Amino acid sequence: MPDSAKRPLWIALAALASAALALWGASSLTWVDVPAGTVFHGELREEISGSDLVTWPVPLALLALAAMAATLALRGVARRVLGIVLVAVAVWVTVLVLDGSAYDVDLSTRAPGYDAMPGEPTKTWLGPGAALVAAALYAFAGAVLAWRGHRMPRMGAKYSAPGEQKERRRSGNPDADLWNALSEGEDPTTRDR
Repeated sequence: MPDSAKRPLWIALAALASAALALWGASSLTWVDVPAGTVFHGELREEISGSDLVTWPVPLALLALAAMAATLALRGVARRVLGIVLVAVAVWVTVLVLDGSAYDVDLSTRAPGYDAMPGEPTKTWLGPGAALVAAALYAFAGAVLAWRGHRMPRMGAKYSAPGEQKERRRSGNPDADLWNALSEGEDPTTRDR
C-alpha cells in the first residue's frame, strides 16, 4: 500500500495521542490562581489544578488511547462511526471547558493569620487551554476518520478473527505457501493439497 494511503491513518493516530497528552496535561496544569492563605479541601493552596476541579480530563485521555486501538482494529463504516463519536466528544469537552461550572468552588476559607482577603481568585487559561487544544485534536482525528476512514489500511488478515480470514490464493511457490500457512496459524502439513 502506498505511503499516501497510510498518511491519514498516521495523522489520526498522532492527533489522538496528542489529545491524550493534552488532556493529561490539562489535569495537572493550573486552572485557578488563589490569593495567599486560601484553604482548598483542607490544604493551604496558591493554585488549583484541573484534577482538583474536574474529574473528566484523565478518563478522556484514556478514551483517546482506546480510540487509537479502535482506529487500528476497525474498518470501513465502523471507522467512520468512530470518527463521528470523536467529533461529539470534542464538542462535549469544549462545552465542559467553556461552561465555567468547573470554577464554582468555595474559596472563602482562610488559613489562620490570613484574616483579611488579599485578593480574588483569578482564572487562568493554561489548563483549560490545554483541554481546548485536546478538543480540537479530537475533532481533527474524528474528521479524518469520518472522511477517510473507509480508505485507510487496516490490520492484516492474520490479526482478524478466524471466520474473517479469506482463503488465500496459492502463489505457486510451495515454500512461500508453507510460510504463509504458518503465519496464519495453520499446520501446512495437514491441509489438503
